[in-house]
Amino acid sequence: MENSKQMQTLNSIFLVGCPRSGTTLLQQMLDAHPDVAIAPETHFIRNFWLKREQYGDLAEDSNYQALLNAIADIPEFAEMELDLSTFQDAAQKLDRSYAVLFNLLLDQFRQDRNTQIVGEKTPNHLLYMQILQTFFPNARFIHIVRDPRAVVNSWKTVPWSTGSIAGDAEVWRRYMATARQSPPDNGAIFTLYYEQLISTSEDCLKKLCNFLELSFDASMLDYYTHQSKRVNVNREPWKGNAVRPVSSKSLTRWQRELSTAEIATIESVAGSEMCQLGYELQSGSWHLLRANAQKHTQQKLKLAKRYMNRLVKL
Repeated sequence: MENSKQMQTLNSIFLVGCPRSGTTLLQQMLDAHPDVAIAPETHFIRNFWLKREQYGDLAEDSNYQALLNAIADIPEFAEMELDLSTFQDAAQKLDRSYAVLFNLLLDQFRQDRNTQIVGEKTPNHLLYMQILQTFFPNARFIHIVRDPRAVVNSWKTVPWSTGSIAGDAEVWRRYMATARQSPPDNGAIFTLYYEQLISTSEDCLKKLCNFLELSFDASMLDYYTHQSKRVNVNREPWKGNAVRPVSSKSLTRWQRELSTAEIATIESVAGSEMCQLGYELQSGSWHLLRANAQKHTQQKLKLAKRYMNRLVKL
């Protein structure tokens, strides 16, 4: 467009990880910092950029308006408390691209919150970190890792499970493999363990703040006293624990609720990544377990792979 202008890219931070690994809890902690605003799950890459053929040439006014309307229609737009007309008016004055719109979305959120630092929390953006770096060249990523046995056990309560223990374990394995094999450039990633965040919260957050070049603020530990609108428990009830004080019960729940066979199945599928990340196995030699389990779970693993492929291709 003749009168369009470029927008300066933000130095954003992105909270990523396998779903149910503690990204919402970490979002709440960071969002409680007076100089930080962390937006909820926009799923921007999956919802919009991966569907760019569907939206077509953004130089066409109707296509561009359809994209703007779709962005405004996601429930997180309302939860970010953005003004629709302000967003759309600003978008009409900028270069028409997905990168510009994502920058605009986060920048308006930052301005409304009057903070120095802005970020976004979509767990499966872990699968697209290198794409996001083209949108935000100075982006920094925080990857939160959680024991897959706890993750898979937690997936029993959510609507997006693959439907099997082996399938859910395979999803976790592929997330971890992607983080290891396709990290962002220039070391712009901080890996944080959920277990450490729960057991030594202050020390863990201080290290994270150092990575972000940010002073630690004690309000991060009192996140649950803030009435955050970034977590809608009515819409997503499985996030209820993220608005409560930290509880060490979440560290061992899987040990009480998973059967020996379920633990063995998870370790047979995810054992290699578990070992690389320092998680101790309970079921002996994981590679022998995996060989045995593959005879019985190939169909379930295929379902998990289709699940992951759907995340990438949607």
